[in-house]
Amino acid sequence: MIPGWLRATFGYLRRSHPVRLVAIPLVLGGALIAPGALHLGGGTGHGARDEGVVALTFDDGLNGDATLAVAKALEDHGGTGTFFVVGRTLEMQPEVARALVQRGHLLANHSADHETPSAFDPVYSTVAVAERQFETTIGRCPAFYRAPHGTYTAWSWLAIRRAGLRVVNWDVEVRDWDATDAKDLARRVLAGVEPGSIVLLHDGRDGHPGRDRTVLVQAMPMILEGLQARGLRPVRLDALLDTPGYLERCP
Repeated sequence: MIPGWLRATFGYLRRSHPVRLVAIPLVLGGALIAPGALHLGGGTGHGARDEGVVALTFDDGLNGDATLAVAKALEDHGGTGTFFVVGRTLEMQPEVARALVQRGHLLANHSADHETPSAFDPVYSTVAVAERQFETTIGRCPAFYRAPHGTYTAWSWLAIRRAGLRVVNWDVEVRDWDATDAKDLARRVLAGVEPGSIVLLHDGRDGHPGRDRTVLVQAMPMILEGLQARGLRPVRLDALLDTPGYLERCP
């Protein structure tokens, strides 16, 4: 359903001077929205705070052995994870995607190309393109979406909603892509975690396979052991949020 404010805006545009027909949509489309201030209708940042579960989520893959090593660490500690995958990597590494699904992890949409949404792109087709890439590779379409760099525009938000996806952000983020010390990385993650947390980590970088994620892989056992010591269990986002992780039907 189109929000009332948007219907009113377009009604105004139809009655307005042609210059406004161009200028006002660009103003709307150019409103970049930070992850913590999603004024266009939500965006989930965490789950219930009264249950002993958290969601470890991994952006920017697929990334070959690094992605599989992260998945194995989760499995070795009785956990599962959610991987926000860049669509173009599905075509490069379909076997990694299928392995993650077979091993019980959840795949989610992180756009087709990892480009920051443009204020001048009212279509924002990267959401739908990625969904088709998922359908081709694993036979189903994710229900969760996270924008590259956590940035949204009015246009991208409408494309996400049109595809029937739910935006999921995070409440713990530690700039792990810059980390050089695994022990310190684990410490910073654990310092921010509480029941229901959604933790943002990166098994890749910008959707370019081959990036070195050794520090994260080394930190994973320490993160998972720290969670276990606190009575927190890592689960998939669909379990944390109690909602399906894949759409009933691909858009």
